[in-house]
Amino acid sequence: MDATTIEIGTKPPAALLELANSVRKLAATMIRIDSNESELRRVQAEVEVLTERLETIARKGSDPRILSSIEPGENDMRPYYPASAATWHCNPIFPPLDVEVEGNIVRGTLNLDLAYEGPPGCIHGGVVALIFDQLLGHANGANGTYGMTADLKVSYHRPTPLFRDLSFEAQVKHVDGRKITTEGAILLDGAPTASAVGLFIDPAFKTSPLLPHISDDQVDQLLAHRELRNLSDDES
Repeated sequence: MDATTIEIGTKPPAALLELANSVRKLAATMIRIDSNESELRRVQAEVEVLTERLETIARKGSDPRILSSIEPGENDMRPYYPASAATWHCNPIFPPLDVEVEGNIVRGTLNLDLAYEGPPGCIHGGVVALIFDQLLGHANGANGTYGMTADLKVSYHRPTPLFRDLSFEAQVKHVDGRKITTEGAILLDGAPTASAVGLFIDPAFKTSPLLPHISDDQVDQLLAHRELRNLSDDES
C-alpha cells in the first residue's frame, strides 16, 4: 500500500452539499421571523415530514467509515466526511468557505449571514474560532503535516461583520517532530479582524481515543499507513 494514496473519508455527494445550502438558508430565514406562530407550526410539521423522509435513506450505524475503501457492512456504518475546509459545509451547521491552496498556503473568501450572528451585525466569536480551527487544519493538510488540535489561541482585533466579503489565509509556520504550529488570519479590506495560532499534534494512532469508534480493519490500515509514512520521512 502506498502511504501517500490512502483515502480518508467519503466525498460528499453534490446533492448533499446543495441540500445543506438550503438548510442554511432556512436557518437564516427563521431568525428574521418574530410573529405568525400558526405558520411557523405548519412549517415545522413539513420539516418533520422531510426529516422522516431523509431517515429512510440514511445509514443506521453510528460508527464511521474512516477509510473510503471500507464498505458499510452488516453494521451499516455511516459515512465519514473528512474535515476539509472545501467540503465541510456538507454539514449545514458549518459555513461554506471558498478555499484555494497555493503551495502550502491556504487562501480564500467567506461571507456569512444571520445564522452566524453574535454581537449585532457581527459573526459570533465562537464561529470565528471554529473557522480558524478548520482553516489551520486545512493548511496542515496542504503542508502534508496532519495533526489534531492541542491548543488554539484566537486574537480578536475588531468585530468581524456579517454580509461582507472577507478573505482569509493560513500557513504552517513550524514543525517539531509531532508538533505543528500553524497561523492564520481573517481579513476585511486587507486588514485583519481576527488572527489565530494553533498547536497541532500528529496523532499516535495506537493510543488515540478515536480507536474505539473505528473497526479493526480500518485501524490496521491506519497503522500500516502511519508506519509507511514514518519510513518515508526517515528516508528523506
